[in-house]
Amino acid sequence: MVEKNALFWKAVVKRAVQVIAGLFLFMVAFFLSAGMIDLPRAWFFFSLYFISVLFNMVIFLKFNPEIIRARSEMRWGEMKWWDKLFAVLYIIFLFIMFIVCGLDVGRFQLSSLGMEFLSVGVVIFIVGWGFVTWAMVENKFFETTVRIQKERKHRAVITGPYAIIRHPGYAGMILYYGCAPLVIGSLYGLIPALLLAVAFVFRTYFEDRMLYEELPEYREYTKKVRYRLVPFIW
Repeated sequence: MVEKNALFWKAVVKRAVQVIAGLFLFMVAFFLSAGMIDLPRAWFFFSLYFISVLFNMVIFLKFNPEIIRARSEMRWGEMKWWDKLFAVLYIIFLFIMFIVCGLDVGRFQLSSLGMEFLSVGVVIFIVGWGFVTWAMVENKFFETTVRIQKERKHRAVITGPYAIIRHPGYAGMILYYGCAPLVIGSLYGLIPALLLAVAFVFRTYFEDRMLYEELPEYREYTKKVRYRLVPFIW
């Protein structure tokens, strides 16, 4: 039991380091591109991001601690070709988004979205964060790698946000990350944010098809919940 607890807390620390390191790298990319640090809206966004990470850790520890261990591992060898491609595009588009935002509002000052866009961005961030967190609390199989988790008796999750759309976590992530240019105040940052959304649509399509073909009961689930990401649209 002691060894098991030690391994669990090791996974918690590992995941925390992964997420915080990612945030740090995003900040470095942004501020180096901006060429200045006196950008209050950018600091506000990164602070909001950091607070959401802390809240997630507390929520997951209480309601679904297994998700922390599961998401601390990257099973590259088990990934499908399309999931590997998504992983690469995901990282590239995220960094490009923060680089473009930095160049836009800092070094070149090409655009400056008004405070009303900041308010809209914060609302979108909260909605996206809430949907992602709800999905991860509800779904203990929400790993970073898309695979059929036979060793964990993988099954289709049909409760919570999964009763609304089939991939609520991805829908939430599109909002969670895509609102960054609005909060920071960059119009041009919306271009890579849109590309990031397209990458999530790409992954959703292939993952949904894989689950349909390989996961028992998923076909029946798709009859009850028809839409993948956006209700009444797709």
